Amino acid sequence: MMLKNTKSFLGTAAMFVIAFSFSSCDKWVNDSKLPTNTVDESQLNNIQMLGRIEKGNYVYGPVIAGVWRAGAASASDLLVASGAIADEIVPTAVPNSPFYKELDEDKLSPDNTSLFSVWSNVQNYRARAEDAIKIADQLNPADADQIKIKQSATFNAKLHAGYAWMLMADYFSVSQTNQAVYADHQLVKHADAYAKAQRYWEEALPLANDQEKRLLHSLLAKLGIHTSNFPLAVLHINQSFQATENFSFLNTVGTTSNAFFTALNVNVRDAAVDPTLVAQLKSVAEQSRIPVIKAPKGHWSLTYYKERDPLLVTDAEEMQLIRAELVIRGLIPGNAAELVNTVIQKYDASGNSDLKTPLTDLSSLTAIRRIFLPWRGTRLIDLRRFNIDGDLNPGFTKRNWHWISVPEIETR
Repeated sequence: MMLKNTKSFLGTAAMFVIAFSFSSCDKWVNDSKLPTNTVDESQLNNIQMLGRIEKGNYVYGPVIAGVWRAGAASASDLLVASGAIADEIVPTAVPNSPFYKELDEDKLSPDNTSLFSVWSNVQNYRARAEDAIKIADQLNPADADQIKIKQSATFNAKLHAGYAWMLMADYFSVSQTNQAVYADHQLVKHADAYAKAQRYWEEALPLANDQEKRLLHSLLAKLGIHTSNFPLAVLHINQSFQATENFSFLNTVGTTSNAFFTALNVNVRDAAVDPTLVAQLKSVAEQSRIPVIKAPKGHWSLTYYKERDPLLVTDAEEMQLIRAELVIRGLIPGNAAELVNTVIQKYDASGNSDLKTPLTDLSSLTAIRRIFLPWRGTRLIDLRRFNIDGDLNPGFTKRNWHWISVPEIETR
């Protein structure tokens, strides 16, 4: 994508831009929650709603463009919110919104309006993706182009259905002890939610082109790490992203902006970069990866993102650090320090920031992941799976909540 030194997944940012440009002429997509902009079922069950073929390439239709947009909204919410639970983001002294403050202080109110919005967005994302799968399944095209549309639309829908389930299990829980979420009025255990993500992505593999396959293998490897299913990570890691590939959401429609720019730029007052994270930035590479500046109110602001930068979910850098972890665990051959240095050198090509000694312990790798995989929700996952305190006070393991609570209205 257009993130630093990377390019767009699906080969082009243009493909995603074209899809949204097409959808922008239909207010049903751009303002999808407004009842005046809906269409009836007969219109939905039409191949053109899934996409079209233009110069041999698949272009998203309104249904699939709507799924992508719902995903952007949900990922924006949750990746930022996870940083407030972890030691990435802190509230400012006088925030306008209490959401990040309540998350940071482990005092999130079950009737917080922002919580309800975040929960509604991820449910909207999941429902749109699964509805798109149903729409595609009902169609039986005979024309070659229409067959290609159905296949590509089904790939996209299953890609996003899987990611929606992963987001729900990664960041929400009914309680600290009852690790589950709700979907369609049913209680779904985290393990079952993750299994749904895995199933959707495995089902999408036969539908995918080579680049799309690498995306799916990357997500499956990431899923293996998130769930400590290391055989799954081993199975997929060597088929994952090439050096410049990633999975991210573009911000090219309407007033949408990069979520971390919105939350952490120098002109906002709700959230700031955690000063304990800033204190860890010693080398040139570390300071290049997380560039910060003091805001007028005295807190740390992030300068890495511009307003329209994509929202990154995962990339080749994360795959390298997953490989390093699998090496340390003795599950694949390799040199963990050399793998980590391929990431570090993207931010300091001189070699001065490189690791100079062997990397053999997971605690050191976890500290490296904190700095080189920021702003994508992985820090919360790491604190939870390693059961460590991090730089939180009184410590992550002492928190009442290691997830975001499900809104009270959902549990009635």
